[in-house]
Amino acid sequence: MGTTVDLSRNVPRLGLNRSEVALAIGVSANTVDLMVEEGFLPKPRKWHSRKVWLVAEIAAAMSEWPEDGIPKQRVDADADDSDEWRASA
Repeated sequence: MGTTVDLSRNVPRLGLNRSEVALAIGVSANTVDLMVEEGFLPKPRKWHSRKVWLVAEIAAAMSEWPEDGIPKQRVDADADDSDEWRASA
């Protein structure tokens, strides 16, 4: 006995292919590759020859991106930070 699928029911997407990732974040597929290479997006999962990005991992990676207009914090231990405010523990 076969299983039927109700196509009118919304099924949440757990994974996206490269072109779907590009469409979802508004960039080209080549830019997705560059963003993965630069560490702004996670590497895809692989099953045989199919590559799939987990939606949750994309969202988590994007939440770590710097906000526009907010300077990126330096992680340089040798920098002179005497004029910067620091919270003390």
